[in-house]
Amino acid sequence: MDEIWGDIKYRLWATAATNDGAVKGTYAIELGALRYGDGGKGGAFSGDGVNVETRMAYTDFAVPNSDGRVFIGLQPFAVNSYVWKETAMGVQYKGKADAFDYRLAWMRGREFFNSDDDDDLLEDIDSFLVRGDFPPAQDVESGVFGLYQRSDSRESGENSDLGGNYFGSNYLVKQFGASEFDIYTLGIDGSFNTPTDFGDFFVNWDLMYQGGEIKNATIDDQDISAFFLHADVGVNIDRLKLTYTGWYASGDDEPDEGDRDNFTATDVDTFDSIIFFEGGYTDDNYFTEAPYILDRGMIFNRLGADYKATEKTTIGGALIYAMTAEDLPNGEDKLGLEIDAYISHKLYSNLEVALNAGYLFADDAMGYFSETEEKEDVFRTTARVRYGF
Repeated sequence: MDEIWGDIKYRLWATAATNDGAVKGTYAIELGALRYGDGGKGGAFSGDGVNVETRMAYTDFAVPNSDGRVFIGLQPFAVNSYVWKETAMGVQYKGKADAFDYRLAWMRGREFFNSDDDDDLLEDIDSFLVRGDFPPAQDVESGVFGLYQRSDSRESGENSDLGGNYFGSNYLVKQFGASEFDIYTLGIDGSFNTPTDFGDFFVNWDLMYQGGEIKNATIDDQDISAFFLHADVGVNIDRLKLTYTGWYASGDDEPDEGDRDNFTATDVDTFDSIIFFEGGYTDDNYFTEAPYILDRGMIFNRLGADYKATEKTTIGGALIYAMTAEDLPNGEDKLGLEIDAYISHKLYSNLEVALNAGYLFADDAMGYFSETEEKEDVFRTTARVRYGF
């Protein structure tokens, strides 16, 4: 099946602040993924439609006699780029003690308003974060964090609603409906950068463990035990950047049993593949935004090269081999070999035009997503004109 479309995305935000910066207020709006000819959102004849979203709306202020700031409202929130990095509603405190930066946060992703005296006062999907960042050695940055998420909104006798909108982007906490769960995620991440005789060498890493429990009525309660490992290893040689990216997201091959072994992100954006993730420039159109497929996890390997041909032009490409950590329901785990390429050019200092393309040589596991149950190769190309100021 072939299709072609165009869309636009605009983001505009404003910040008002006192002269000393002690108090700030930020408001941002977005007109996102409005397709040419889409009458439902105002992209067709006459252009009328409801299509403006609130992206951010928060106030932050310095705490007197300290190095900390408090952030209240709909704001950028980052735990780790593979478990939760998006806007969310809540309260954060960001502080500093010498070289140690720390954050405390409470975020509410979904509210279930009480309608019965027997309802739990805190039945909503609430999340609590403690995170610290520090440089343990020269050229090294590191962070440790603990994220606890819970909900008690499931009615007595009902199974937890862990469904999603469609098969590609399922299995995210943000898509959980009425449910009863306790999930904790413990993690470390960091980076290392140092010059060498052949270029600037760098490493990035992430390691996470998830535990907890999801309660159900008609099936056994599920004990959570899941892992996520990621690393980037690369080098910058003059105009050339070479990078290997690999990760393992644990999967679950028996979802109806008492254990839940698949790693579950909350709300993230993953860009390392044009075919599977948000690597296309129309990044609101994707197969999955999570770094895994369904509840079967992922084993992902990518070799990438980026070359700055001129001050205005950059070209690049990648070879990707992907498979699920556990077999899909069709008994297969190999997704295939993907080849990506792109070119980006600055027409002006703040105006970019870019084109990219990806081709997947599909393997047997892709048959699960085909109406014919046969594997089919996938080609995708996207282009953009982006102006930033």
